[in-house]
Formats: sequence, structure tokens, C-alpha cells
Amino acid sequence: LVDKSGRVIAVLVGQPRDTDGWAKLNDGVQKILEDARAECEVKTTSHRRGEYASLTAGISYGGGQKRVSNLSQTSQNEDIVQGLLKNPLIKRLAGFGNAAFKLFAPRLYKYYADTMSTLLTHDEDLQPNFKKSVFGAATFNLGPRVFTYVHTDHLNLPAGWCAITALGHFNAKEGGHLLLWDLKLMIEFPPGALILLPSAILRHSNVVVGPAERRYSFTQYSAGGLFRWVECGFKSQKDFLKEGGQYAITGTERWLRGVQMWSTWDELRGLGSDSGAPSHVLGFSR
Repeated sequence: LVDKSGRVIAVLVGQPRDTDGWAKLNDGVQKILEDARAECEVKTTSHRRGEYASLTAGISYGGGQKRVSNLSQTSQNEDIVQGLLKNPLIKRLAGFGNAAFKLFAPRLYKYYADTMSTLLTHDEDLQPNFKKSVFGAATFNLGPRVFTYVHTDHLNLPAGWCAITALGHFNAKEGGHLLLWDLKLMIEFPPGALILLPSAILRHSNVVVGPAERRYSFTQYSAGGLFRWVECGFKSQKDFLKEGGQYAITGTERWLRGVQMWSTWDELRGLGSDSGAPSHVLGFSR
């Protein structure tokens, strides 16, 4: 998806060319998430994004946290979350999202990678979800028929991207579509497909799937607070300003800096030519 200035604001990545292997991965992950939902302590929940159970893990800052830290879990859910994070199928999902992010938005990816590296170097207690992912956190939406209300993920980095993978078994022609309300787009979002988008600023939701169908999702993202914590010298914005700190750039300049990290369509077309892949595919299949 390209804006009027030619900047790529979102990418309908699709899935790897290993379609058979990826289909088996989708089947395996569905079973894993079904088991997690059956075992976790929060089996049903109603929240602003929808009505389904979910588990979130990783490094974050915001929502009442006093400092950057790993999200806390109950003792029972901690075992479940660690099992998910260590599962080879989940690791492959995460790695694909990371690789797609690096390919389609290398400048933004570097900003994420540098920030995570700085955080991990400064605080050895922080534990990333995956070695092969620059995203700070991940959420497992456990179904069984995940669809979301219209929302933004307002705590994420405003110009940042979120990696969303749809999972399960459903007819993508009839349900599960991604709705981007501000862009007036309705997008087929089949099982196993990945989409990268700035979820903090675009209002989005999903269409419900059929009663006998199953839909789950796996998302990776980074809270804007992580970047602010680093910029403030590893302290809260409140403490930073209280101590007389001054930002090097204004909020508007920071937003424009973020937008400039997005790739342009011409850059991606050139990447497709250099790699020998068609420019509309860039190494991935729809």
C-alpha cells in the first residue's frame, strides 16, 4: 500500500513460497494455540479489541509499568507462554515476520534493531521473545474465532509497523478480511498470510468467520515507550523532563523522521530487480 508521495505504508506480504510446508505449519500452530487456550487461566475475556482469549509476552513499557521490563505472567500462564516462545513452529512464524520487515522497511527495521540492542545491553535482565526478531513483544490471539473491533494499537510506535499473521481454517473469500477504515479498504487475509502495517495510526478490524470455522492470529510489535525510554536516557519522560532534559527534536520532527524510515515504491521495485524476483512479489507468494 503506497501513499501519494510514493512511500510504502503497509505490505500485504502473503506467505513463503514453501506453500506445503507453510500449510503444515498453520495446522501445527492451530493445535498449539488450541491447547494454550484450554490450559491458560484467562479462557474468555472481553476487551477493547474484541472477545477472545489472548496471551502477550515480551519487553514493553507503558500501561502502568514503572520501567522497561518483560511483561509479567501468572505462574501457570508463564509456563504456557514459554512453551509457545520455544516452539519451533512459532519461531518460524516470528522469523518470517522479522525477515519481511527487514526486506520491506530496512531503515525502520534498523531503528528497531538498534533500540532493542541498546535496551538489552543496558539491562541484562531483559529477555527478548526470539533471537531472530527485532520486535519487542508478541501476542497470541487464541481464538477459536478471533475477530477484532475497530481499534488502533495506540501504545505502539506511531510510525512503526506491526506484523500480523492470520492462522486457522476458514474461507478467506467469505470472512476474516482485514478492514482498514481510514483507507476504505477491505483485504482478503487468508490463513498463513502476513501483513505489515502501522497499527498505531490506522484504524483496523476483522470480519467474523463462519460458525464452524477457526481463526487465530499472531502479532509482533514494539511499544513506543521503548524508544522513548532510550531517548530519555533510560528513564521515564517524567523524570527526564523533571531533571531538565530537553529532546533533540520536536514531536513533529520525530514523526517525520519515522515516516522517512518507510521505504519508497521505487526502492522496492529496484530491490525486486536486483534480486531477480518480480517487483510485485519480492521473494514472497500471495
